[in-house]
Amino acid sequence: MNLTHWIIGLALVFPAHAFADELTAPSVWENQSGSLLYVDEIEADGRFDGRYVNGAVGYSCQGIEYDVEGRILDPLITFDVVWQAASETCHTITSWTGKISGDVIETEWSLVRMNAAGEFGRFEGVSRFERQD
Repeated sequence: MNLTHWIIGLALVFPAHAFADELTAPSVWENQSGSLLYVDEIEADGRFDGRYVNGAVGYSCQGIEYDVEGRILDPLITFDVVWQAASETCHTITSWTGKISGDVIETEWSLVRMNAAGEFGRFEGVSRFERQD
């Protein structure tokens, strides 16, 4: 077996280590709207916990920490926020799915919410998070 085959074999056996230094805990990530994703703890299986603080101008539930639950399958990432806290509940759930590349997380998001009249709404978009720490 030559050196190239040996290196490829190691990459196949240990794929989780290829991107392990890109998302660490603790870390802080900010998107283009000024919202912050705090990654507090990452489990060995890729599950992670953290907090999300909305900074998007013109939206409710700003400046409040909401729990984040996510999963990493390097280089892929997904995380969710249920916008429910003691200080304010927005009757909203948001899910982000994307890819980690160095100090950037590129995501697509999907948000569902129930308004005061009981009407259901769904919204989609993109977010780019950059590492801040």
